Amino acid sequence: MNCRICQHSITEFLSLGKMPLVNSFLTKDELANESKYDLRVGFCSYCYLVQLMDTIDPEKLFKDYIYFSSTSSSFLKHCQTTATELTDCLKLNKNSLVLEIASNDGAFLQFFKKVGIKVLGIDPASNIAWMANQKGIETLPEFFNFQLAQQLKDQGIKADLVYGANVLAHVPEIIDFVKGVEAILKPAGTAVFEFPYLQGLMEKKFDIIYHEHVFYYSLLALKNLFAKADLEIYDVNIIPLQGGSLQIFVARRGEFKVTDKVQKLVAREQQLQFDKLITYQKISEDISLLKNELIELLDKIKKDGKTVAAYSAPAKGNILLNYFGIDDNYLEFIVDKSKEKQGLYTPGTHLLVQSLDKIDQMSPDYLLVLCWNIADEIRADLDYYHQAGGRLIIPLPQPKII
Repeated sequence: MNCRICQHSITEFLSLGKMPLVNSFLTKDELANESKYDLRVGFCSYCYLVQLMDTIDPEKLFKDYIYFSSTSSSFLKHCQTTATELTDCLKLNKNSLVLEIASNDGAFLQFFKKVGIKVLGIDPASNIAWMANQKGIETLPEFFNFQLAQQLKDQGIKADLVYGANVLAHVPEIIDFVKGVEAILKPAGTAVFEFPYLQGLMEKKFDIIYHEHVFYYSLLALKNLFAKADLEIYDVNIIPLQGGSLQIFVARRGEFKVTDKVQKLVAREQQLQFDKLITYQKISEDISLLKNELIELLDKIKKDGKTVAAYSAPAKGNILLNYFGIDDNYLEFIVDKSKEKQGLYTPGTHLLVQSLDKIDQMSPDYLLVLCWNIADEIRADLDYYHQAGGRLIIPLPQPKII
């Protein structure tokens, strides 16, 4: 297996075995024929990119999608805050165009549209693109790539801001993708991308590993990637989204002064040896210890005659359930806010997803919070449950009961 950026060989350091597609929820008739695929992660010692060893056709992963950005109130708040900050720092106005890649249901773009800034969304999931268009957010049901960028450019469409949340890790043909970003940007335009930070893997946040996430980025690897399109990262922030994410600002080389934050983070990554294979080889052992700790906790709860249900069925949660072997032997049921998931079965573990009303009906002693990265939001939503004596289990990065 060769690196997708530099073509040098990569070395496998972690395998989660065969896993289902974690956003592919199932009807009852589909349970017997579910497919599973190898989920292995490797490291390139030449350009420092962490990446999957095997990939799935994006058409299979994204053309009919069941995740909707607007479901999470904390994510919507982040979208609103980010839109305001970017409007100010990039001096966007009614003559500007904001183009979002993987725009989902328009959760982010709506905040620009409300203040009169032109927007264009691009998302390959036709069902979600249709929903965004119904809300008045113009959205193309396409995969973004260099060819599409050239077509839009030929139509006179160029962006002041290209934005992508949780998309940069999803694209196998990543060099073609960043060349498309360069093509669609105005001369002084900026691209802003947000995605889970590689450091999470060192902190036992292994549930960011699934087939949709082809790449797990450090700033060191990103600098090498964007150089392929004559782009450079000129600013960077570490933000709390997804349990710890990078937010990078990208422009044509030399267009903006590179901030000290970029150089400091690069130096920090080198100090932490993000450029060494040995750093990643420790991850498997850490995950095994985490699994033992969580299973021991659930076994004790079960032995004490108490009940546990699961709260939410995000992609990350489905990875945790499958890899740790947490199924209906441990869980009474699973609930999720998303009406699109309710009535379907979870990938791999085949738990029927039910509405939040089930919590009131069954009153489990504990809720295993699978969307642990927004635990504060969940604690607020479930205050009534907590006040009644229910307890929440936060599984990562260290199992704890609150």
